[in-house]
Amino acid sequence: MTKNEKPKKNLIKLFSNSSYRFISDFLNDSAEKRAQEQANENIFLKLKMAALQNSLVVIQVQDEKDEEKFQTISGWLPKVVTNDSIVIRTQENQLVMLTIDRIKKVTTLSPSGDQESISR
Repeated sequence: MTKNEKPKKNLIKLFSNSSYRFISDFLNDSAEKRAQEQANENIFLKLKMAALQNSLVVIQVQDEKDEEKFQTISGWLPKVVTNDSIVIRTQENQLVMLTIDRIKKVTTLSPSGDQESISR
């Protein structure tokens, strides 16, 4: 192998690897996006059911500024829950607005004492 052939071979290998990574990232991104949308839908349905049952809701929410930090909010939901965000009335009678995509875990306690949980 001459000196000129080795750089060409490395360049071809680099190009084919980057093409493979591009296609792989594209396909994985689509799968991750679908999984995220499905998780949002499941959480939305759980919140909708909790609102209809007037259940106490405990929600674990990811912090907007630091993704490693979480906060816990508890309270009740209004009878109508929209698709992208919710308003929760806390036990201290404060209103807190949250987007569904920041919610990591939902636990509900119905008036009859049934407890259910869902998480991402």
